[in-house]
Amino acid sequence: MACENFGTYWDETSIDFEKKIVEIHQPDGKNDLLQQVENGALTIVAGWKALGRLYRGILCPTVRQYAHLGDASAHTDHVSGTADDRWVFTEDNPGRELQVAAWLAGISRVLKGHNDALGADCLEIARELFRITRCDNNRVLTAKVHAAVELYLATKEVEYRDFVLQQQDFICKNIRQTGWFIGRFDKAVGNARFSKAVRKALPELQAMYQEYSSKTPYGVPHDRGNRSSGSWEPQHLGYNYCYLHAAYPDLFAPDYIFNAVQYLLGMHPGRNQAAFVTGVGAETMKAAYGVNRADWSYIPGGVSPGTNLIRPDLPELLHFPFLWQEGEYCLGGHATWFMYMVLASQKILNGNEQ
Repeated sequence: MACENFGTYWDETSIDFEKKIVEIHQPDGKNDLLQQVENGALTIVAGWKALGRLYRGILCPTVRQYAHLGDASAHTDHVSGTADDRWVFTEDNPGRELQVAAWLAGISRVLKGHNDALGADCLEIARELFRITRCDNNRVLTAKVHAAVELYLATKEVEYRDFVLQQQDFICKNIRQTGWFIGRFDKAVGNARFSKAVRKALPELQAMYQEYSSKTPYGVPHDRGNRSSGSWEPQHLGYNYCYLHAAYPDLFAPDYIFNAVQYLLGMHPGRNQAAFVTGVGAETMKAAYGVNRADWSYIPGGVSPGTNLIRPDLPELLHFPFLWQEGEYCLGGHATWFMYMVLASQKILNGNEQ
């Protein structure tokens, strides 16, 4: 989405898949963002071709290995067939399968001209998942509508357009879940009846954000308690809001995006005002857990969950890297959402919104 919506290009890394070599600070003339997308797509496509289905994860088989500290290369003896081989986990989860179908369709669009064969595989798998995956509750139907949106944007085929249009009532009744991704479809199709219905439903979503924004002095909610990390909700809502603002700027002013970014950069509750993004801000997370493992070090650009609200009212952000809900670097979610919100903010503030 960053590549597609902002034309983002960054090249600071060399990646050689055949030789299995990655070198940072060594440009290779290819967009690092597309190479990151490509890397993820390769493993999903390979899993599909090997198993005939999606996998949920690839993980080491024992707690001892999972909790291993020190250099991550010591996780394995590099010999196939021994006890430290990773296990592949699968599941029966229609909602997740349709969610993957949506993203594979999006991936197929941005890989054009970069890796056409892989992009074609992604689109084929997305089509198949859309066709075969059962849909038996509202959560799954939301994911199927999202998949149809991305498939339509990738193919412009009537089948996917008509499916979304037929779900107009469902989309409007569940606008809190569907609103963030429906705007691009709305603009692409230009169906007056559909657009009118969606616009009539959007004030509910607008009111939800206004309610959440008023809950704290920071303009973003922070009330999930110690069930989960504090910054997941502001970030996820902020990422979704970028799409709402892009599609319906008259209804969704950019303030929530700015508030979410500022929250991550230190404007959050608690005495520890460190930015959750290492290396950005006057104070920053300098003890966090990622591939740096157990050495009390940090990775510039790493994004952590950050301040955790321990109920009823204790904001906690310890100088301690081994609490996953506060000091764990996360790529999927934290880093990608932050990056997308920054790119959206830059585009808005530069006055070059499309």
